[in-house]
Amino acid sequence: MPSTQTSYLFNQIVKFIDRKYFEFLVNRYAGNRYVKHFTCWNQLMVLVWAQLTTRRSLRDIVGSLAAHKEKLYRLGMGVNIARSTLSEANTKRDVAIFRELALRMMEKALKIRIIDKDLEAIAAAFSLSGFFAVDSSTIQLTSTLFSWSTLKQGYGGIKMHTLFDLLRLVPALVLVTDHAAGDQVFMEDYPYHPECVYIFDKAYVKPKALAFINSEGAFFIVRRKTDLDIGVVSDNSIVGEAGVLADQTVIFRGSKSKKGYPHPLRMVTYYSTDKEQEFVFLTNSFTLPASTVAALYLRRWDIERFFKWIKQHLYIQDFYGRSVNAVCIQIYVAVITYCTIALIADEYESTLSRYELIRALGTALFEKRHLPDVIDEITKKESMERPDNFYGMESLFGKSDILSSRDYYS
Repeated sequence: MPSTQTSYLFNQIVKFIDRKYFEFLVNRYAGNRYVKHFTCWNQLMVLVWAQLTTRRSLRDIVGSLAAHKEKLYRLGMGVNIARSTLSEANTKRDVAIFRELALRMMEKALKIRIIDKDLEAIAAAFSLSGFFAVDSSTIQLTSTLFSWSTLKQGYGGIKMHTLFDLLRLVPALVLVTDHAAGDQVFMEDYPYHPECVYIFDKAYVKPKALAFINSEGAFFIVRRKTDLDIGVVSDNSIVGEAGVLADQTVIFRGSKSKKGYPHPLRMVTYYSTDKEQEFVFLTNSFTLPASTVAALYLRRWDIERFFKWIKQHLYIQDFYGRSVNAVCIQIYVAVITYCTIALIADEYESTLSRYELIRALGTALFEKRHLPDVIDEITKKESMERPDNFYGMESLFGKSDILSSRDYYS
């Protein structure tokens, strides 16, 4: 029988959220002004619980919590949670409180242990400090329900612009904008660090921004657009390098592109046998093997996995309000929840995926059991079922394409 002194599992989980900093933000933005019963902390706890238990609507949240009414105060949610009260809080409270807490949680998550050992080996072999994918994901909104959203291609929407740490599989920065904002717009706003590699899809071929990354002492890998005017300076191909069709030094020849990025570039052409497709990459790194440049680009799939995972398992498709404020708060709470789970996994050195962990913890939040005991139990149950390549490199090109590149850093 569990000890009566053991707190609810939910309370143990939310201890990983920086409450002191959150209360600082609440005071800064006067979040609790005129509030008597349902504070910002109560609101955050309800929304985190809703994410962990995959609640789909305000009605679903309130109805589910009503069955545990006697526990809500101890869970930090307050008492007598009404749908109108939660709706008003989501609509009126300053989104900056939740955005800045999400930034703080991402900062904490960037300090956890490295998960991807293959990338860690590449970093050690080539004196690199980190690997980041940059991309955005659009969440479509019905224009009749979300009238504030700009129409684009016939529908409304919002966009998550994300910088994703590929070593630790956590977001380093999330910026929420209207979906009409182009991906290239924010390229020069991301924090770039020396000796780190930043990986982009072809939507991010912006010569001026690439020059900025280069000036920061960082490296980029970006997929080439077919309409770019590029001139070949020299051929650096190594005979027999698996999958590599060409490894060339090139320059931009278009007047605007050349003005934006006047330096030589490296262009790697790679053929994926699994995909039966040719890929062309541009990079400012002249030291990485060409096959490793290709292998690093396919790591961009991890950010796509993050977008898919957070949409499906931390609910941001079914919103708890129709105002822009409510939508943004829900997205930032989803990021806070994701980072919380990452911190828990790191604290207890869990080998579980974050999906496995959140799925299992979400079913036991009202139990009074020790968190590490629950994680150990879940690990024993799930470890035999998890695919070996859950965070593997085989997602984009296929397994056979990347095996040869491992020889460079194995």
